[in-house]
Amino acid sequence: MSASNTPGARPPQRRGPGGGRGGPMGMGRGPVEKPKDFSGTLKRLLTYLMPMKYRFVAVFLLAIGSTTFNIVGPKVMGRGTDKLTDGIMAKVSYLIQYYYVMSSHPTQSAIDAVKNTPIPMFDMGYIGRIMMILIGLYILSAALSFVTGYLMSGVAQSIVFNMRSQIKAKLDLLPLKYYDGRTHGEILSRMTNDMDNIANTLQQSLTQLVTSVTTLVGILIMMLSISPLMTLIAVATLPLSLIFSMLVIKNSQRFYAAQQKTLGELNGHVEEMYTGHKVVKVFGHEKESIAEFREVNNRLFNVGWRAQFVSGMVMPALNFVGNLGYVLICIVGGILVTHKTIKVGDVQAFISYMRQFSQPIVQTANIANVL
Repeated sequence: MSASNTPGARPPQRRGPGGGRGGPMGMGRGPVEKPKDFSGTLKRLLTYLMPMKYRFVAVFLLAIGSTTFNIVGPKVMGRGTDKLTDGIMAKVSYLIQYYYVMSSHPTQSAIDAVKNTPIPMFDMGYIGRIMMILIGLYILSAALSFVTGYLMSGVAQSIVFNMRSQIKAKLDLLPLKYYDGRTHGEILSRMTNDMDNIANTLQQSLTQLVTSVTTLVGILIMMLSISPLMTLIAVATLPLSLIFSMLVIKNSQRFYAAQQKTLGELNGHVEEMYTGHKVVKVFGHEKESIAEFREVNNRLFNVGWRAQFVSGMVMPALNFVGNLGYVLICIVGGILVTHKTIKVGDVQAFISYMRQFSQPIVQTANIANVL
């Protein structure tokens, strides 16, 4: 009687190239390796972009235009704030003069002079024009962003379509030895999960990378035009943000790599157990199958939780550094306003830029994680 017909015997298992279980099931407990040739892989990805270079250039220009219109908004809003501030100060000055004259036993001529002085009014026409300009800028920015997303969706899906077609053609030519050494779930994970990651990276991350760089450069130019001193304070917080972001990236890379690897293991195990369900039942392998699923699932939970937690630390830390910058900007800006070096609207616009200053850094850090 053969071993396969012996009651209570375990079902046959695939063997991998190293003598262990096939695919990631036998290698999942080893250390996660970094990409051996990241620059070469990036160059191969760029070859997929070359046939669509004109659309990609259009996406690049549209993203710059959308970001530029969005950056100009706070500067224009500062002009409206200055006009409102001038109106408020004029009213306050009028009221102080009026109550001073009335409370100091004035003559009739002084009373008539104060009453005949026109009450300062807000320049609502100017403020209305500012609002219309702001609405126009933000509408243009949103429209360009919409077109950018539309074009990039087509580029990303076309590239992934070509990749899937090439993978299918490659799988048709691979020898049986390849399939014997890997689980079906791992191969399916390459076709689905990894392709989805590439599509999301192309559609979102590359566009965000262009937007982030443009936003960072544009914000620096706008802040320098308002106050070089306050810009120096804002830039002083940048090294702290970059150092922390690099530390997070370094630690989160291995967790993200382990997450994808363990996800392939889980898919492979589930596929094997469901396609071989009858064999599992015949040989009484249910408890071992459930135990193995729980073990892989627990590892996926642990590495997934660590990856999300570590990458999620970026925003709170950068917000803390940014809040310290806000305090310094408010103090220095208030001093400059009292010396009439800048206006209140400039401080308001600078704080708006300061609030946006950390966003490109966070986006760039997240893009680096994805890449």
